[in-house]
Amino acid sequence: MEIKDDMRMISLLLRSKRRVEVLKSLEFEDKIPSKISKEIGDSSNHVSKYLKTLKEAELVVCLNEDDNMYRFYRITDKGKYYLNKVKDEYND
Repeated sequence: MEIKDDMRMISLLLRSKRRVEVLKSLEFEDKIPSKISKEIGDSSNHVSKYLKTLKEAELVVCLNEDDNMYRFYRITDKGKYYLNKVKDEYND
């Protein structure tokens, strides 16, 4: 993995505590956006935007893309890797 890509991913996460919270929420269980929204205390619209950004960065994947409702998301191995790199920055 290139250092430039590594820094880009870390920067993406460190710029938004909520993105990190979304990854933490998915760390041990696949979830739908509304459940993530309740867990992190943010609107479903915002969570959907976070998920879109994380998906574009290949940090999460949608498991049932064709379903218009109840889309389940899962953190990828790449997402787990970067979550572990930035986790200490946002300790609860």
